[in-house]
Amino acid sequence: MAGVRRVTRSILRYFYPLYAFLIVLQVYFAGEGIFGNRDKEILIEEHDSLELHRGMGFFLTTLGALLLLILALLAWFPSMRTRVFSILLPILLFVQLVLPGGGRWVAGLHPVNALVLLGLLGYLSRELWRGRAHTAEERSAVGTA
Repeated sequence: MAGVRRVTRSILRYFYPLYAFLIVLQVYFAGEGIFGNRDKEILIEEHDSLELHRGMGFFLTTLGALLLLILALLAWFPSMRTRVFSILLPILLFVQLVLPGGGRWVAGLHPVNALVLLGLLGYLSRELWRGRAHTAEERSAVGTA
């Protein structure tokens, strides 16, 4: 099982920063969809200017979140904080999909949740790149191999 965890953590080492980049790209797509809308009289919900944001967001919050959850469970980080954050991340991604459909005040949490997601991804990326998410056994196994 240690081999599976080591490989999964190596995958997540690259997947977390990629996911952070995709969320920043989502923010750009949202801004382009909202501010690129030349016809101000059409409601933004009824206009197709946010289709790219919605489409990519659906992919990131369903398939991507499911993949992240599976990888987080397989990685099972030794640090309790890193483990909890890695499992909380896909849960918040699922929540991100539901937020825009809520009322005005609930939908307003959609961009706030995106910032929380970026923070979690930044923390997890930093932990993996600095090697803090690895156990002592893995470090010694890598050093002897």
